Amino acid sequence: MFLPGVSIDEPIELPKEELDKLRKVLRLSSGAEIAVLPDNGSLVRCKLQGHNAVPEAVEWPDTEPALTLTLAQALPKGDKIDEIIRACTELGVSRFVLFPSDRTVVRWDEKKTASRLQRLQVISREAAEVSFRTKLPVFEWLPNLERVLSERPDAIVLSEVEGLSPKLAVTSEQMTIVVGPEGGWSPRELALIGNRGVSLGPRVLRVDHAGAAASALLLLG
Repeated sequence: MFLPGVSIDEPIELPKEELDKLRKVLRLSSGAEIAVLPDNGSLVRCKLQGHNAVPEAVEWPDTEPALTLTLAQALPKGDKIDEIIRACTELGVSRFVLFPSDRTVVRWDEKKTASRLQRLQVISREAAEVSFRTKLPVFEWLPNLERVLSERPDAIVLSEVEGLSPKLAVTSEQMTIVVGPEGGWSPRELALIGNRGVSLGPRVLRVDHAGAAASALLLLG
């Protein structure tokens, strides 16, 4: 379980929701071995004792990818964003930047943005635990594509422009890939993208598959 920033110098008091998961779902009792992840790349082997996890040993598993990858995703319709976050967390994405594009249908107000980001962090956390990651992805919200490209000048953008020759490939130790919405980029956004556009090849992928496909090519290739 992830407990970011936890001290391992003394018994760790477990949050109620995590304790309930251990007791009621996994049916663990005192004395069982459990793992605590402080979100710094380490894994702390612990013994469950009452409401606490007692640290016994610290390990540093080599499960995080060498490439630090940011996925900037234009908001898709419905719950597609949930699956994008889940799959890309499992693949090893380090940061998610979410933003509305010109052709984004769904709109999040300030209150909805906060609640949706909180939900997506829970989804990401569960996916990170399942996939044996030792660091949680970071989430960021930006208002539009202009801000994404401005704050990440090295970003490359998946584009559906016909005849685009550059193919997606690892170019540095830190990369940002940008994925558009269901309707594709608007003419205005294509002008902003300029020569940053890259292709995944001849296939046309759904928005909820494109980010995962691109992440897999970069992180698992």
